[in-house]
Amino acid sequence: MERDEKKLIKILGHTLKLMREKKGVSLNIFAYENDLTTATVSRVENGLVDTKFSTLIKYAKGLEIPLENIIKDLGINYSNDE
Repeated sequence: MERDEKKLIKILGHTLKLMREKKGVSLNIFAYENDLTTATVSRVENGLVDTKFSTLIKYAKGLEIPLENIIKDLGINYSNDE
């Protein structure tokens, strides 16, 4: 995995953690209510794993937000320009 991808995964995890905390839900409760393990939520939010699409869908559902709200502000560069 490239360095930029690792950085993006860390940013995504941090973003998800902030969103969950803003909602006032503990890691354990969030995991339980959204059919995730606490280990998965912890690894995702600490940027240790490349999050599966199905996990992002569970996050969006659990946070009660559109999926695009999770990824819209991550600063992803879609061009091939360096």
